[in-house]
Amino acid sequence: MTPAARAFLLTDSADEALAEAAEMLQLDLVRVEPESSLPGSIDSHASARAIVVTTDDPSLLRAIVERAGARRIPVILAGKNDVAYRRAIEFRVDEWYLAPATPLEISWRIRSALARVATQALALSQRIDAAEYEEMLYDPLTGMPTLPVMLERTRGMIKDRGEAIVYYLNFVRYSKIEEIYGWEKLDQVLETTSAAVREFLDSRSLGTTRMMVGFANDDDFIFLQIPDKGKAVPTDMQITEIGKQLQHFVGNRLEEVHGEDVSSLFDIYIGSSQVYYTPKIRFERLMYRGVREAANAARSVEQRERVRRTAALRGVLHSGEVYVDFHPIVLAETGEIFGYEALARGVPRGLRSPEVMFEVAAEADLVWELSRLCRARALSGAKNLLRGDQLLFVNVDPHDFADPGFGVLDSIDPRRIVLEITERTAIKDYPRFRERLRSFRERGFRFAVDDAGSGYAGLGSIANLEPDFIKLDISLINSIDTNFIKQNLVETMVGFAKEQGAMVIAEGIERAEELETVKRLGVPLVQGFLLHHPARADVHAGAHAAGD
Repeated sequence: MTPAARAFLLTDSADEALAEAAEMLQLDLVRVEPESSLPGSIDSHASARAIVVTTDDPSLLRAIVERAGARRIPVILAGKNDVAYRRAIEFRVDEWYLAPATPLEISWRIRSALARVATQALALSQRIDAAEYEEMLYDPLTGMPTLPVMLERTRGMIKDRGEAIVYYLNFVRYSKIEEIYGWEKLDQVLETTSAAVREFLDSRSLGTTRMMVGFANDDDFIFLQIPDKGKAVPTDMQITEIGKQLQHFVGNRLEEVHGEDVSSLFDIYIGSSQVYYTPKIRFERLMYRGVREAANAARSVEQRERVRRTAALRGVLHSGEVYVDFHPIVLAETGEIFGYEALARGVPRGLRSPEVMFEVAAEADLVWELSRLCRARALSGAKNLLRGDQLLFVNVDPHDFADPGFGVLDSIDPRRIVLEITERTAIKDYPRFRERLRSFRERGFRFAVDDAGSGYAGLGSIANLEPDFIKLDISLINSIDTNFIKQNLVETMVGFAKEQGAMVIAEGIERAEELETVKRLGVPLVQGFLLHHPARADVHAGAHAAGD
């Protein structure tokens, strides 16, 4: 039978006193030379109990402390002078002593380090356990309890009433908000949403209601309605009306706090199920089944809404009900308008967001028809908008270049138009696509890559397309003043663009701190609500064919 590995002391020192101290602690002594190999030895010696080092190389000491800390192994520095003492404090070494020292003192220092690490490990474990337990009970963002907690709190009331209604709120486009703006923005939106939903419920006569999340850090909400005794439960028609009122209430609140671009991505589908209490079925199982039924009902509503939105889009294409918001792009240093980005929106509220409108078009195979209408509106509205050398940025999808009707862009001098390539889908054949771009370049058009740093628009795509402008994704700009990683990425992109003869545009500037940060990083062009609210050119009066 192989004996168990005996714990040992890892060191770069040949001091005999260290060997005696290890013996006092009933540890074997392993000498590692040269000292530069010590960081790698930490990972390969699983039975190491403590590490005694003598190195005066700061980089090496830092590497040893980091490696040892990851394995919860204490580090003791055997220093030669006060400089070593200060270094021990700087790098948070667990213990230190002035060498040479007696075996007794060394053993005491090692024992002290072992005790300190053990205490820290216990405290850390307790903090982790407490955090995990708290997260199981409450959502850290909204403060709402999770479903298991609420089941315990409502058990007696549901048994007493004999029934409950489960409502499942499915916010179908919140993943799109996170994709466009980043998780920080979605967290803010979820906080606003949860507060608005709770305010709505408090203002309605729904009997006893309990708001919760299914799981911590989830973005779908659940609420239980326990009807008051003697009152009838809501009918399907009443539930549908509640959903419409909630959609309107939360949508308006989101627009007030976060603007129309965010609120236009808000869609809520409510599913419900009625649960009747019976002692023959375990209470938790009964309620979880009710939640699943409500979630399935919400998905059924979503399917019906897809059909309705497709019909609404066909109506938009038939009547030409699209208007354009022109978002100014300005010089960061002076605030002078450099150009405008044309963002087309559907007149119906459900198609107000360009992302939603083109998503519906893709599902219905109507992208070319919608793109033609949007481009026509953009070019028509820009004729009376552009001044001097100002440019017009028009969003196009890579698939648009294959549209036989795409070449009709001659109502404005091509040298004034920047085709902003929005990659909703990956470009699979770059040689062929570059050939198509070349023919447009020869006519005077310029190109921009949209949402750089997100989705398909990576460095490889930028290198292949050789754009004149690189638009940084809004998720990179949001809160950039407090995020050094984002700052480093943007600074790198600015340098890269200069080398390629391109200009960087920072999208989504909403705060003065963000503007000052991107200016400091050398970004020449900026865009966002802090600088200008979009000037809407309402050019949708009257019915127009999609090919106008």
